[in-house]
Amino acid sequence: MVNCAPRETDKYAESAASYDRLHKEEQLRKMKLILANFDFQGEEKLLDVGCGTGFTLALWPVKEAVGAEPSHAMIMRAPPLVQAKIFNVRAEDLSMFEDREFDVVVSITAIHNFTGIEDGLKEMKRVGKKRFIFTVLKKSAAFNEIDMLIKRHFSVEKVLDDDQHDTIYFCS
Repeated sequence: MVNCAPRETDKYAESAASYDRLHKEEQLRKMKLILANFDFQGEEKLLDVGCGTGFTLALWPVKEAVGAEPSHAMIMRAPPLVQAKIFNVRAEDLSMFEDREFDVVVSITAIHNFTGIEDGLKEMKRVGKKRFIFTVLKKSAAFNEIDMLIKRHFSVEKVLDDDQHDTIYFCS
């Protein structure tokens, strides 16, 4: 069951069915890099913003992982038990979550899709305590803006280049 009704045009409606087949391996590769470079504590609560079909939610080594995803079609591709952990919301409006509710907030190659990039980053900062991980698509037209906004709103602790595809930011 989806936690909220869709509120706008779903730009992933047509591609949701093939999303995991096309992107799952790449997302898993990024997760391996993150896991090798980030010290998860195990008892943490994590929010994955732009989680897509939610397949990553079971892979984070934390006590509880939930997702935020604006695409109703993507959420409907998730198994029913995973759907219950995904909120159908945009990054710019995480108002159902409390300030500092999450120990870790991640967004894996999704920020360039936010309707309001700075507002989405501010909301992620509001709901997070102090540990954030963002992967940003290098070929995105908004890459320079996203890079600047991450550096403005977060303390960047470490940056990794994922081949030619993404830049990974570990922030506090």
